[in-house]
Amino acid sequence: METVERNKRSLDVFSDTEKKLHVLTKFLLNQELNLKDDIHSGEICYLKKVSQDGNKVLVSVRPTITLSVGQKITLYKILGRYLHLECTVEQDKGDSQYILHLNKIAIAKKDRESSRIPVPPGAAWITNVVSSKAKIETDMFHVPTAVKVNFQDYETKLKNTVDFIKISTFNSREDGEIIRLIKKTKKGFLLEDVNNRECYETSPNEDFIVFADEIEEDINKEINNRRNLKIKSELILPILYLNDEEESIPIGYIHMQSKTENFDLLKAMEMKTLCFEMVDRIRHSNMIKSDGKFPVIDISEGGLKVIVDHPDLIQSLPKLTGFQFDIFFRMQSPLTAFGQIKTITKNEEGHLTVGLAIAGHSSRAGEKKRFLENVEFFRKQLQKN
Repeated sequence: METVERNKRSLDVFSDTEKKLHVLTKFLLNQELNLKDDIHSGEICYLKKVSQDGNKVLVSVRPTITLSVGQKITLYKILGRYLHLECTVEQDKGDSQYILHLNKIAIAKKDRESSRIPVPPGAAWITNVVSSKAKIETDMFHVPTAVKVNFQDYETKLKNTVDFIKISTFNSREDGEIIRLIKKTKKGFLLEDVNNRECYETSPNEDFIVFADEIEEDINKEINNRRNLKIKSELILPILYLNDEEESIPIGYIHMQSKTENFDLLKAMEMKTLCFEMVDRIRHSNMIKSDGKFPVIDISEGGLKVIVDHPDLIQSLPKLTGFQFDIFFRMQSPLTAFGQIKTITKNEEGHLTVGLAIAGHSSRAGEKKRFLENVEFFRKQLQKN
C-alpha cells in the first residue's frame, strides 16, 4: 500500500526520556493506534507494554497481519494533535505480538482543526467528479495534446491575418532571450514601430517589458535586423493558464510581426482576449467528468475521505491538486464543492483512499451551512453509539 501526503506536518520531536515515557504510559498504553506502512495502512494495533527507558514497545495486531523483523512502520493517534511513533520491528513474540524499537516520537505543532467522524456505509458519497485529465505546469516535459492542438488551430486560423504569427509552447532549447523573458516575467513585448528607438526604451504599461532594461543587445543592431527583414511592428504575448490553486502558469506565447501595419495597445488587448479564449478552450478540453458513486468513509468540518475505484480517476488524481464534485447525503439533494487533495493511499486492489480538504462550496445559498449540519448529525450519532 502506497500513501502520498501532499502537506507534511510540522512536528515537535520528543528527545527527553521522561517526556517520552509520560506520553507513552499516560496517553498510549493499552490504547488503540493506527498502523501505517507500505502494506497495512489503515489497520490498527494495541500498545501493550513500554520499556523502562522508553525505547521499546510491545504491540499486538490482528492475526491476519504479519510484520517482519527490520520492517519500518509508523503508529499514530489523534489526541487533539496528531501524535506518531516511528518504529522498527525488532522481534516477533508470537501470538500476533511484536517488540518494536522506537526510533522517534513526535507530535504535531498545531491541533487538528476538526476531528474526523466515521460515516456509516451508504450514508454519504460523492459523484460527478470534474477533474483535469492532465496537470498543466510551467515546465512541461510532456505537453498535453489539448494544448498543442489548440495552439495549432488558432495559428492556422490567424495565419492569413498577419505577415507572421507563431503560437507555441515554450522550448528552453530553442527559445531566444526575449521569449525566455516573456515566460519568466509573464509580461508582453510590444514594438509599435520597430524603427523608433523610443519603443525599445519604454513600454505601454507595466504589463509589458522594456527592451532596453532587460536585453543587453545593442538597440541599433536590433533596429537594423528588423529593418532588413522589412518588419514594421512586433508583438509577443504570454498565454497564461490559471491552475487549480489560481496560480498563473505561462504555458505558451503568441509572436506576431507585420510588414504593413503598426500594432498598438488596442491590438495587444485584442490578442490578449484571444489568449483568454484559447485558455478557456484548453481548460474545457482538459476536463473529464466521472459519474461513479464513491463512498465517504469519514468526514469533518474541514473535509472528508473517500474511496475511489474509477479507472480513469485512479490514474489522474495522484497527479492533481484537487477537483470539483457533488456530495450526496442520504435522502438529500446534492451539494457542490471543490476539494484539495491532502493524502492519497492506494490499496492492494489498486483503489484509492483520498483525503480532501474542502476549499470551496458552490455559490448556491446555504450549501456550506447544510454541509456543517450533516457533519454535526454524524457526530451526534457517533456519541449515541
